[in-house]
Amino acid sequence: MVAGGAAHVSLVTGAAGALGSAIAGALLGRGGMVILSDVDEQALEAVRSQLSEDSDRVVAIPGDVTSDSETVELVREAIRQCGRIDACVNNAGIEGPVSPVEELDLAATRRVFEVNVFGTFRVTKEVVRHFKERGGAGRIVNIASGAGLAGNPYMSPYSASKHAVVGFTRSIAGELAKDGIAVTAVCPGCVDSPMIDRIADNMTICTGRPVSFVEGIPFGRYALPAEIGDVVAYLAVNAPLYLTGTTIVIDGGLRA
Repeated sequence: MVAGGAAHVSLVTGAAGALGSAIAGALLGRGGMVILSDVDEQALEAVRSQLSEDSDRVVAIPGDVTSDSETVELVREAIRQCGRIDACVNNAGIEGPVSPVEELDLAATRRVFEVNVFGTFRVTKEVVRHFKERGGAGRIVNIASGAGLAGNPYMSPYSASKHAVVGFTRSIAGELAKDGIAVTAVCPGCVDSPMIDRIADNMTICTGRPVSFVEGIPFGRYALPAEIGDVVAYLAVNAPLYLTGTTIVIDGGLRA
């Protein structure tokens, strides 16, 4: 149980990845308690151990956001252990197939939507119920992508799923404002991570030439996970509740 207590309690899904762990670290830096969740239990424990070296305000709860029952249990257990949830960061996501549209693996495409879209729906549904039971007020930050703002050749499943996250964010922000619940989306560009490396490698296969996205970024480099984490932590903890229904783009000027 969070001792009477922490200034804020945040739940982060997909916390075992490069971006998720950076978001968790940024949230800890703002003085609150962080609940980490991921389907990869081994990687989740590694992140928990690393973050716990500097703080005892870390809880890890494995969970699969593609499962209705596991999502319900995740939120229930988070509340049981920490007393409440003040902010939720829906970060769980996968890139899925990178291929020409006529060669798309539809089963893999469905998996992208199960994780990126329906996973976000599931967690949000349970967290909003908790917020309302507490009398309202809370924050939801959905991790979308610059790919959710424009088309991306050879990445139609991922891009379409992130467009859906942006649309979901805007829709429920208007619905939940009366309850004092702020909902925002963060749209990172290219983040220095294993995911962007996989995407570049698969793009190289699709196009038949070496692919790097750096040359198209005015800043001349990929974003550091910590840079995205700082923005997410601000939205989850410090931003005014009046800041809702918007998407924050952090991409080094890529889509300027």
